[in-house]
Amino acid sequence: MNIESNRPSAESILNKIKYSSSGTNIFRVYLGSAPGTGKTYMMLEDGNYLNGHAIDVVIGFVETHGRKETADEIGKLEIVPRKKIYYKGVEFEELDADAVMARHPNIALIDELAHNNIPGSKNLKRYQDAIEIYKAGINVFTTLNIFHLNSIAEKVESELGIKVSERVPDYILSYVTEIINVDIPAGELINRLRGGKIYSKEKVPVALENFFKLENLLVLRELALRTVADELSTQSTEIGNPEEKLELKSNERVLVLISSNPDSARLVRIGSKLAGRLNSNLYVLHINLKSRNKNKPENYDQALAKNISIAENLGAAVFSFQANDIVSGVIDFIKSNNISHVVIGATNEKAGLISKFLKQSIVNKLIDGLPNVSFHVVPTTSASI
Repeated sequence: MNIESNRPSAESILNKIKYSSSGTNIFRVYLGSAPGTGKTYMMLEDGNYLNGHAIDVVIGFVETHGRKETADEIGKLEIVPRKKIYYKGVEFEELDADAVMARHPNIALIDELAHNNIPGSKNLKRYQDAIEIYKAGINVFTTLNIFHLNSIAEKVESELGIKVSERVPDYILSYVTEIINVDIPAGELINRLRGGKIYSKEKVPVALENFFKLENLLVLRELALRTVADELSTQSTEIGNPEEKLELKSNERVLVLISSNPDSARLVRIGSKLAGRLNSNLYVLHINLKSRNKNKPENYDQALAKNISIAENLGAAVFSFQANDIVSGVIDFIKSNNISHVVIGATNEKAGLISKFLKQSIVNKLIDGLPNVSFHVVPTTSASI
């Protein structure tokens, strides 16, 4: 991955696309610490330059947020028509990944990578659309704020008290070939906000009192710079070539076992981070015991649906099926899907001897029955399966 803390010249991008002999497509992320740093504007500017030098560039999706300077920068770029989706009687427009792939340009510009698609879309998240387009042999230029990266979102919510509802899993970095850090000092960003260049002026006072506090912006900027530095360090210490890395991704699979318990959400996030480090696919499994159907705890279905939603937002492939026995059901799934790592919760609270024995029995039986699988047993306050 090539990481730039300063913007490379558009000419260097042109040469890379025209004369690259590696056969590897570009997945470029314009990374910012907050809204308004100029990510979309810079992406469009580069797109226009390349389009003017015989590179076929189209806009898959761009959100101007009413910013005139951003809208003006669209210029002569072709816009692939958005897909219209009706949800609860309202019409929405989303990125049409199939239309972009059918058009098959050299480069597709896709704004707001962390966007949650409207129900009824092909994929749950826009980053999944972007990966699909990239795998179709199209170079992807996209934008992302640092706090949407899942591991960073956790810190932002706990330390800054800012709710982050749109996220991308950390493993997205395994697809990214270039990061352009669109950096702007916190003070200058606040001046842009006050000048009406980020939000409409009626929204400015509320923004200044919440997200755009100086101390928040300083922390976010530091996180962006640190993430870029950490990723560069990781890339510089990796051993092997990209083909070996892709082979690893096809072989490694992480599974998280969940239930209706609230601790399951934490297990899924731990599994997502593990999958990111291993460049692997993430699976989530829920076993619905047939015996449980008659004696479900109150709010069981609602709590389970919440955990499944969290898993889907993190890009996991979620599976749920009935079985007479948890252990045999899990073992069958792991063997059928070539799972290599399993994240499972085990209660560490004081419990009765019988319940403690049963819990340990499930974990131990799984470990004994799957000697070639790596188990990651996480202490929880309640049983995870």
